Amino acid sequence: MLRSRNKQQGAAPPNSNGSIIISSSYSSYSTRQQRNGDYGNDNDDDDPRGTRSKSIVPKSLIVASVLFLMLLLSGSLSNSSSSSSSNNSNSFKEEDSNATNYQNNQLRTTAAIQQTTNNNDNDNNKSSKTTSSTTNTTSTTSPTTGATLHLIFSTDCSTFQHWQSYLFFHRAYTIQQPGYITRIASGCTDQQMRYEQLWHEERIQGQMSHRFRIHFTPHFSGVKDDVTGKVMGDYKFFNKPFGLKHFLEKDELLGLVVVDDSTTTTNNTNGEMMKHPNDIIILCDPDFALLRPITDDFSNERDTLIGPRRTKYYQQMSSHIVTHGQPFAQTYGLGTQWRKFNLDNIAGVDSPAKQVDQKNGGMFYPAGPPYIGTARDMYKIAVKWSEFAPRVHKEYPHLLAEMVSDVMCENCQVGSFV
Repeated sequence: MLRSRNKQQGAAPPNSNGSIIISSSYSSYSTRQQRNGDYGNDNDDDDPRGTRSKSIVPKSLIVASVLFLMLLLSGSLSNSSSSSSSNNSNSFKEEDSNATNYQNNQLRTTAAIQQTTNNNDNDNNKSSKTTSSTTNTTSTTSPTTGATLHLIFSTDCSTFQHWQSYLFFHRAYTIQQPGYITRIASGCTDQQMRYEQLWHEERIQGQMSHRFRIHFTPHFSGVKDDVTGKVMGDYKFFNKPFGLKHFLEKDELLGLVVVDDSTTTTNNTNGEMMKHPNDIIILCDPDFALLRPITDDFSNERDTLIGPRRTKYYQQMSSHIVTHGQPFAQTYGLGTQWRKFNLDNIAGVDSPAKQVDQKNGGMFYPAGPPYIGTARDMYKIAVKWSEFAPRVHKEYPHLLAEMVSDVMCENCQVGSFV
């Protein structure tokens, strides 16, 4: 991103130590001299301004200044004594107000978003762009392939991610993102679930689009002991792989169905397969602010940013459209640290991840959101991702553990991301 440079005003050239000498330092020098009463010093060698004339202050002015200062101090003392007596009573009021702050958070959130929604409605009315017209004109399918798009993002039920979700939906509404946009909310209490469902129906679906959905899942972020199964900690980013898996299995638009025909290839050991394996899944993070629509087509070189090292691979590809076995994702600076993990314990002794060398590992596998793949491929990844994430976190209990585990899943299931 290019940034404009503002000319620094009032700044002198750097000194020998590389710092910038600001012209205001001269005024601070004169202030210190005046406070020290150093008006009668004839030695002006240390004065950066050169020779100064001595200053003579009349005695009458000094007396008047002292009297004014005494009156000012007496007033300050009386005010401070009266304010100190009121501080004790105010402290109890502050405690009472703090007790109700938490209860009012959701009310403030709703009121603020209501105001934002009203403002958006006014703007839309002025420009003759109503909610219903946007809903009717925005498609649920890819403009290139016709495949149904599902743009999803994973959250918990905190107020913080409540706001993030609103922004995500609003940006999708503004840019007319095609497809279904679904928030996966994990670990909500019954009360939170009722509130989020009602709020979503009124403020998201009612004000923006019926294509904007919410999917609730159980709590997945607990770090469990391998032997006892007891929850020993919390890693909130487990919600991403486990929430994705739950969404692909339970969502009413996707989901799994039991297959009676033994000749049909199923997606798991329970004899189930996806209802719509050709749909496109786009997994994002809730802090994304969409600037333009995301689809399954990356053929336009002008709209697709490709790093210099990967340009030749992009040009050699026969197709730049998401298909089975060819998912797409954003490149992240994850490197190949995962190759140093105990892959036997995490991915298995015969895992294809063990066959990836340093060069290819750094070129094709350090992927992050948005992850884009067919529903069939994303479900394969989600199953292994849910298995690998806790094992990686046990060996690497730090941020991005879930992203490192996803890199290993790519090796085991569908190959590298593009």
